[in-house]
Amino acid sequence: MSTTEVQRSPSTNAPPGKSRMSSASSLVGRFFREANLLILPTIVLVIGLSFFSDAFLTGNNLTNILRTAAIFVILGVGQTFVITSKNIDLSIGSMMALVMCVTAELIMLHGMPVMLALPFAMLMGSALGVLNGVVVTKLKVPALLATLGGLIAYRGAVQEFMYGGQYRGFPEEILIMGRGSWGPVPVPVAIAAVCALLGWLLFKYTRFGRYTIAIGSNEEAARRAGIRVDRWKIAVFAFQGAMVGIAALVLMGRMNAANPNMGEMNELHVIAGVVLGGTLLFGGIGTILGTVLGMLFIGTLENGLLLAGAGFYWQQIFLGILIVLAVASQMLRVRLQGRY
Repeated sequence: MSTTEVQRSPSTNAPPGKSRMSSASSLVGRFFREANLLILPTIVLVIGLSFFSDAFLTGNNLTNILRTAAIFVILGVGQTFVITSKNIDLSIGSMMALVMCVTAELIMLHGMPVMLALPFAMLMGSALGVLNGVVVTKLKVPALLATLGGLIAYRGAVQEFMYGGQYRGFPEEILIMGRGSWGPVPVPVAIAAVCALLGWLLFKYTRFGRYTIAIGSNEEAARRAGIRVDRWKIAVFAFQGAMVGIAALVLMGRMNAANPNMGEMNELHVIAGVVLGGTLLFGGIGTILGTVLGMLFIGTLENGLLLAGAGFYWQQIFLGILIVLAVASQMLRVRLQGRY
């Protein structure tokens, strides 16, 4: 008999049940880390707002919150990648209006089949995203200024395209995207869930997600490691554009309208939710789950304020305060960590 003994790792000796429990525990731990402590504040907010209005906790109102937040979740998935790459996209609201109105005209006036509406909207959004990415990477314009220019240019383009007009009365297939339900689940919520799951999978298991994080953490180091930084930056902006295309059709179906003023200020709402959810404004750290919770938190707050009698401008005030507090907390965190 050989005197040599083979030592097995504890994981090999561990019973399958314990291994599964360890894996589940790891997933739960990751869930709460990515939640960025927003679950408890959201619950407290819901309880607090329920005292101000009897209508707040009704099924119809909660469904309305989810439907509204779903559009911002879709936009936020793309923005999470953009901000993680140490960029920002201020043009998404104007881009959404342009995609929506062009798609609407093709459907209503030129007979484009409804089944082609979603692929077309995503393709057009991606093309506009590529344009943003090219300006940032090839012309070396900072993303803040490049997409601020896009915000103005795209809004001007859609205003000129529509020339004060609007489209209403879309086919049932479009309305289902914004108003329909699959059983108890609203269709916009299902679409947002699929987009969020896709974003999470891209972050965790693909080169696209890893490279996005690497570029945002240290662009020069990523370049030296052989990552084609400009190409991947453009891809990130294109992905954001595709999410804009999806959100445009969901909003069009929800409102049963397409006009050039839709999407105004949406970029600030989305950025607030992404940053509040824990994605680092300075790049390198992103969380899709945090983005979802951030959008739900803001949607709940705005809805509750409305039911409590606070007007639209008070919602804007609270949104601005949330942005400042979220960025201030991130600044404190990065200073404590010695990153900057």
